[in-house]
Amino acid sequence: MDIHLIPIIFLSFLSYLSLAFAGFGGILVPITLGASFYSIEWMLSVLVPVSLLSNLVILLRHYRNIDFNLLFRKILPFMGMGLVVGMLIFQQLHGELQERIFGVLVVLLSARELILARRSDKESAPVGRVRAFLYVFSSGIIHGMYASGAPLLVYVVNKLNLDKSTFRSTLPVVWLTMNLILTVNYALTGKLTAETSRVSLMLLPSLILGLMLGEYLHRKSNGRLFKIVVFVLLLFSGFSIILK
Repeated sequence: MDIHLIPIIFLSFLSYLSLAFAGFGGILVPITLGASFYSIEWMLSVLVPVSLLSNLVILLRHYRNIDFNLLFRKILPFMGMGLVVGMLIFQQLHGELQERIFGVLVVLLSARELILARRSDKESAPVGRVRAFLYVFSSGIIHGMYASGAPLLVYVVNKLNLDKSTFRSTLPVVWLTMNLILTVNYALTGKLTAETSRVSLMLLPSLILGLMLGEYLHRKSNGRLFKIVVFVLLLFSGFSIILK
C-alpha cells in the first residue's frame, strides 16, 4: 500500500462512521481534513463512488424508517435542480480558487452548525416554504460542487422534528441519489479513472469498520456531542485551507 494513501483511508473511516452514526458529514469530513494532503477534485473522484455503497447499506438496513413523502415532494426535486447548477459551477473552478472557496464554505457552514447546536429549543420552529426551498436548492448547489450539501439540508430536515431513526434513514437516500448522478458525471468528464477506482476499492475495509462502529454508537448516543466535535474540527480545518 502506498504510504501517501494512509490519510485518505483513515479519513474515509471517519466519514462512514459519521454517516452511520448521525446520517450526515459523510464526504464533508474527509475532503475538509484531507485538503492538506490531496486535491479536492481527486478526493471527490475517489470518495463519491464508495459513498454509493455506504448509503445503500444504510438504506437496505433501515428502509422501513424512510419518509418517502418528504423525499419526493420536498427534497429530491429541488435539490436535484441545485445539483445541476453546482456541477456546472465546479467545472469552472480549478486549483487554488477551488480550495479557497471550499475553505470559506466549510468555515461558514461549521460556524453556523455550532451556533445552532447551542441554541435553545425555540429554534426548532419550522421554516417557511420559500425559505425551505432556498435551503434545499442551495444544498444541491453545494453538493454539486463539493458533494457536501449536508449541513444546509440537515438544518431544514431538523425543523421537521423527525425521530432520529427516520432522520438517519431518510438522508442516505438523498446522498445515494445525488452521488449516483455525480459519479456518472465524473465518469463522463474523465475524473473517474482506473487509478481512482483502485483507491476506492482500497477504502472498502474502512467503510465496513466505520459503518459497524457508527451503527453501534447510534444506538448508544443522541449524537449532539459528536456533532459539536466534528464541526469544531471542520471549522479549524476550513481556516487552515483558507490561510495555507
